[in-house]
Amino acid sequence: MSTPRDARMAGGLLLVMAACAIFAELGVRAALVIPGDAAATAARIAASPGLFRLGFVGYLVAFLCDIPIAVLFYAMLRRVDATGALTAMAFRLVYAAVVGAALIAYAGAIHLATNPKLVLLCMELFDQGFHLALVFFGVHLVLLGGLLVRSEMLPRGLGGLVSLGGVAYLLDNVSFFVAPAFRASAAPFLAALAMSELVLAAWLVVKGVSRPVQDAPRSCYDTSHVT
Repeated sequence: MSTPRDARMAGGLLLVMAACAIFAELGVRAALVIPGDAAATAARIAASPGLFRLGFVGYLVAFLCDIPIAVLFYAMLRRVDATGALTAMAFRLVYAAVVGAALIAYAGAIHLATNPKLVLLCMELFDQGFHLALVFFGVHLVLLGGLLVRSEMLPRGLGGLVSLGGVAYLLDNVSFFVAPAFRASAAPFLAALAMSELVLAAWLVVKGVSRPVQDAPRSCYDTSHVT
């Protein structure tokens, strides 16, 4: 049976993950990487190697947090739907693996400051790997939100918001590859919905869960209780 402690741990890790990712994304990558300008990007990274490395650490900590978060959500929700909870966990773990692999390109840029074209290429490869990974993350949120709605541990609207956030991640990151014009026009709306996991994190830390998940009803074909 899941406990309020599990929920608060998941919420706390989500907040740590978000803080590290926001620092790495907005405080480092957005400040140092100039899209389309290899020389300026290489110059900024060469001028601030410590900050660039801190961005790597921020991303790494964020992606590492995803692993226990995935396990905690599975532990909380497996009695709602074991297969659904396992599938949701699998998508988040695949996301963490793909985006963790993309960090290799980020790390490569640190050592290529003397070759601006390769620096920008590394950062573009990291960006594309990140977008690909977020497709898996979007599926995870859609499944997670549905499980939260069914669990009745949280307000149904919050679970629905998490699922909508997953849809936003899917639309945003699939359109990055196939429909960039749509992505540009829908970006503000999709970005707002994508913040749903932060709302979930705050709720779990402040409110926790309303009640533990009870064991799911037995199937009529389950005879394991018969002696």
